[in-house]
Amino acid sequence: MGKRDSGVSSVIGEMLMIVLVLILVPVVTISLMNQLPEDRTPTVTIKMGPINNTGYVAFYHKGGDWIRKENIQVFRNGYKIDSTRLLLQNLTFDLGDELGVSELTRGDNISIIAKNAVIFSGVVN
Repeated sequence: MGKRDSGVSSVIGEMLMIVLVLILVPVVTISLMNQLPEDRTPTVTIKMGPINNTGYVAFYHKGGDWIRKENIQVFRNGYKIDSTRLLLQNLTFDLGDELGVSELTRGDNISIIAKNAVIFSGVVN
């Protein structure tokens, strides 16, 4: 009987080790996933230029993060402006770049949004 008991205890020991690993791997994975940083909201300093006679206003990137053109949305008085009215030379809005918006009028409330965060808000003068 002594030889059989030693074989059974080693199999039980191996099974317990496998069960322990199968329990610990998901626990460690989940705890590591909670430690990942969240997506960062871009920080940009934007200066609005004066409106010209045709309703064109330039917004200048004065510092901060660069933003992809496709991530930029401009709202006029709460309504999204069609992207065809946005003028940006590059695929990104970066330091020194100019973002132009046409067909605006004095008193319009303008909001520029990137990645679901308002990066500029102001009134056209």
